[in-house]
Amino acid sequence: MIEIPTLRTSRLVLRPWQITDTEALFAILQQEDILRYFPRTTPPPLEGVRRFILHHLAHWQEQGYGHWAVVSQEDQQLIGWNGLEYLTESGETEVAFLLSRSSWGQGLATEAALAALDFGFETVGLAEIIGLVHPENVASRRVLEKIGMTFTRQVAYFGMELWRYELRRPGSLKLSCENRPGFGHAL
Repeated sequence: MIEIPTLRTSRLVLRPWQITDTEALFAILQQEDILRYFPRTTPPPLEGVRRFILHHLAHWQEQGYGHWAVVSQEDQQLIGWNGLEYLTESGETEVAFLLSRSSWGQGLATEAALAALDFGFETVGLAEIIGLVHPENVASRRVLEKIGMTFTRQVAYFGMELWRYELRRPGSLKLSCENRPGFGHAL
């Protein structure tokens, strides 16, 4: 059984999901426009949120990586999720994130996504990680660009047209986040 690591950045803790996170994540998913650019824009019921958490815990065991619960270091409150997901439809690994509205515009998604990328490249050894974003989601497009991803094309994923970004691991160079703001280390 894989032990899911906890990562720390300058302002965040990326930790394993707990079933006790269900109600807090449910509340985040009820926020206006939080799912505006997702394939399903209607928030799932409480049981659906529980299944989401269980799915991502199982994903860690199957793939050796997955999504973390994202918690503010300041108050230890759940503010969303972030991480890597293997897409069975295309055989790719996606970096993805969703943060509560109160966390928008502070660079937290970028901070969390950088930690996930470094984990994927350095710990897991992935050769490429993609990002998928609705073309109208300017904020998430900026996050993907800030973490070094490059737009490749518009494609259909999850039944909708999305912009696909990618970042390849440099062949012999180790990615280093020492000079990137917010990067942390595994505990």
